[in-house]
Amino acid sequence: MGRSIPNPIWCQIWKLACPAKVKFFIWRTLHGTLPCRVTLANRHMKVSPSCPTCSRGLEDTKHMLFLCSKAKEVWKRLGMDVIIDKVCEVDLAGEAILEYLLLLPDQDLSIMGYQNEREMIAISAWYLWWKR
Repeated sequence: MGRSIPNPIWCQIWKLACPAKVKFFIWRTLHGTLPCRVTLANRHMKVSPSCPTCSRGLEDTKHMLFLCSKAKEVWKRLGMDVIIDKVCEVDLAGEAILEYLLLLPDQDLSIMGYQNEREMIAISAWYLWWKR
């Protein structure tokens, strides 16, 4: 029996220098198990699928983390709005966008001028979930 090769995203998540609750949030998000309003409504729970923050979109992972006006404001202040807008144009799911950002090569992340870019991305995503 051969060994399975671990997905690089899991190695990246578990070595982040941030609280365990943030790592667990990222893990749940990438597994598609966050109870966003769209997911809850699709499971026949009596909840409006609208975003509780902006009321202008359906609250799925992509909207909550990247398309909501509050999310756009956070990413713009962090100087990541251009790269996120570009990735969102590809029409990826929110989980895929988050994974893409966390797996960006160091040289692509270093242009933002932060020391711990991946931690900043993870904590910002958790903040957007928590603040909603």
